[in-house]
Amino acid sequence: MKRLLICDLDNTLYDWVGYFVPSFYAMVDKAEQIIGCERDVLLDDFRKVHQRHHDTEHPFALLETEVVKQRFPGMNRRDLGEVFDEAFHAFNTTRKKTLHLYPGVDQTLRSLTENGVSLVAHTEGKLYSVLDRLNRLGILHHFSKVYCRERSSIAHIREEVGKRWLESFPLEKVTELSLHQRKPSPSVLQEILQKEEMLPTQSVYVGDSIARDMMMAKMVGVKATWAEYGTHVSPRDYSALVRISHWTKEDVTRELELKEQSKNVQPDCILRHGFEQIISCFK
Repeated sequence: MKRLLICDLDNTLYDWVGYFVPSFYAMVDKAEQIIGCERDVLLDDFRKVHQRHHDTEHPFALLETEVVKQRFPGMNRRDLGEVFDEAFHAFNTTRKKTLHLYPGVDQTLRSLTENGVSLVAHTEGKLYSVLDRLNRLGILHHFSKVYCRERSSIAHIREEVGKRWLESFPLEKVTELSLHQRKPSPSVLQEILQKEEMLPTQSVYVGDSIARDMMMAKMVGVKATWAEYGTHVSPRDYSALVRISHWTKEDVTRELELKEQSKNVQPDCILRHGFEQIISCFK
């Protein structure tokens, strides 16, 4: 029988919070020095930009902050990119140190495909961030399809670099979902199953969120596998993330409502110690 694993990415295959927060604030430290502004002013501006684009990973958000526009009036994005090169370099340097797969992920993905399990990725991250991260982690080739949110309307500060970067990825395996196709809507998962020509009984969904991933899987009849290990997030990092997050008051209210709706959801499988435990879900 054909089998399918639909795989959440952030905090399921790698510690997204543990990588992004240190990298982002390393950039903030450098940017603060370059601008000569108060830290809270810059963080407030970041949050506004992120909320405007509904994306905490909005590319080059620093260049859209009000404090940068006021400090460097009329300067184009390419020149601003040179001004803040050290800040972006600080992000990249820290990312190299903090972005890693959870133990056993690569080997487990390889083992699943070798045993006839089809793998697709599903995330609410946007195209640029998602593909870049999967490529850096060296696991993009494991997935036959990547279902993610639509690409950002903002390109790379150097157009020619952004074009080469995008052309380097196999976009034929990518399906971009709209902002409205959000977890835990069952229609999103049903669409994935339809495109993959798989039945719910042939499929497993793995993710770290009970309210989003597990509730969605249960509504569709897909085997709900909870990556419980992915919920172990540093309170300090989480607080720093909330400080600059794209979440609006409406988003927070929605999240509280989802937690209430999902309080009785019971996963079919629980991965407490690591991703490699998912092998047992296919036995």
